[in-house]
Amino acid sequence: MGKKIILGVGFLVLFFFAAGCAGRVELKKPVKAAPPEAMPEVTVKEVKPVPEPTEGLATKEDLAKALKGEGIPVATLEGVTREPATAEEKAVFKTIYFDFDKSDIRSDARLALEKVADYLKKNPKVKIVIEGNCDELGTEEYNMALGERRALSARRYLVSLGIAPERMGTVSYGEDRPIDPAHNETAWVLNRNGQFKIME
Repeated sequence: MGKKIILGVGFLVLFFFAAGCAGRVELKKPVKAAPPEAMPEVTVKEVKPVPEPTEGLATKEDLAKALKGEGIPVATLEGVTREPATAEEKAVFKTIYFDFDKSDIRSDARLALEKVADYLKKNPKVKIVIEGNCDELGTEEYNMALGERRALSARRYLVSLGIAPERMGTVSYGEDRPIDPAHNETAWVLNRNGQFKIME
């Protein structure tokens, strides 16, 4: 009788234990992943790269050399510039021209620069500023760099003819000071130039 009671109790304990465990079992159903949100359409504006100038730009090393009497710096002269005024000045300081997208000194510009060099040798106190100009083609940034290269090329040529670099400053106006404001090839040819101002 005692054995039957113990076995009965044992079965009851086992039954409740199994029932309790079964109650704790959680059946996990597979969860479907939510569809990814649609990405908003992004419109990227095409940006054309600005061409990098490849020649003629003065560096910090150029400036350092200039302090020792060497090199071709971008100089700033103190004083006020003026247009060539006398008949002689107008005959000497004539506008020089450049080919499209070039800063090389053309043969006709060499002749003009030789006259400038001769005048400066005869007038050792005269200082000048060389202005580089461009047509309206290309970006403003590129034209500023191209105008700088043109002014520096003219300055280098004058130095090669014996003119001290500290007597000549350079400035670029890019496309901002056209001789001819028209929007055609005739105007663009005229606007690719280098001009001279006298420093006082």
